Amino acid sequence: MTYRQLLCAARDSLKSAGNESPDAEARMMLVFFLGADRLTLIDKADEPVDKKNGDAVLQAVRKRSEGYPLQYIFGKWEFMGIPLCVGEGVLIPRDDTEVCVRECISLMERERIQKPRIIELCSGSGAISLALAERFPESEITAVELSDKAYDYLCRNIALNGAGNIIKPVKADVFIAGDDFADGSFDVLISNPPYVETGEIPLLQKEVGFEPAMALDGGSDGLDFYRCISEKWLKKLKKGGIVSLETGENQGSAVSALLKKGGVSEVSVIRDIAGLERCTAGIFRQ
Repeated sequence: MTYRQLLCAARDSLKSAGNESPDAEARMMLVFFLGADRLTLIDKADEPVDKKNGDAVLQAVRKRSEGYPLQYIFGKWEFMGIPLCVGEGVLIPRDDTEVCVRECISLMERERIQKPRIIELCSGSGAISLALAERFPESEITAVELSDKAYDYLCRNIALNGAGNIIKPVKADVFIAGDDFADGSFDVLISNPPYVETGEIPLLQKEVGFEPAMALDGGSDGLDFYRCISEKWLKKLKKGGIVSLETGENQGSAVSALLKKGGVSEVSVIRDIAGLERCTAGIFRQ
C-alpha cells in the first residue's frame, strides 16, 4: 500500500464512520505513525509504506471510527502551546479552558499580583497549572487532584515541562481537603471542575464517553463542586484574591450567585468565541 492509498483508506473509513474532519485526522495519523511531515506525504505519495507502520495507522483509524479520542490515540496533546501526556483516565484538555486561564491572567495583571500563590482544584492533566506556571515563572502553584490515573498524568506533565520547582501536586479530595490549607493562603484559586449534570452524561458525544466520568459528573444539577468551592475554598484566598472557574454554558448565573454568597465581588461571566458562557470569575473581598 502506498502513502496515497493509505491516506485515502484512512480518510474514507473515518468519513464512513461520521467523522467531522476525516481528511485532517487521516493526515494527522499518517504524520504521527509514519514519522513524516506533510511535505513528505506529498513527495512519497506513490511509494510503498512499511507494513508495520501502515497497520498501525489502520488500527488507529478503526479505534477512532469507534469514537475513541484522537488525543488518547496519540497519547499527547497541547494546551496553549504546552505539550501534555494524555490517556485513559484523564480529561482531555480543550481550547474552551483557555477562556478561564486568560481571564485569570487578565485579573492577575489588573490587580498587580506579584509572585502569586495559586491553587488549582481538580487539576487533571495539569494543563491550567502549567499554563500559569509558564506565564508566571515566579509563582508557587498547588495542583490538587484525586484520581489515581489523572494524578499520574499530572506528575508526568509537571516533569515533562520542567515545572517541578513551581508546581506542587497534591493528591486529595476537594470535598474534604479544605481543612488541610490555612485560610488566606492563596492569591489565586482556579479550577475546571466537573460540571456536567449526572443525567446528561449518557447524552454527551461518543468521544466523551471514553473520558473519566469522575472528571465530568458535577451532580444532579452540575453544581456540586461550585457549592464546595464557595463554602470551603474561597476563604483560602487572601483578601483581594482572584477566583476563576470554568463553567457550563448555562451555569453563569448560578455560579455567580454562589461566588457572591462566598464573599466574591465584581463577578463576571465570560463568554467564549461562540458566545457561550464559559467562565465565571471575580475578586474575593470579604
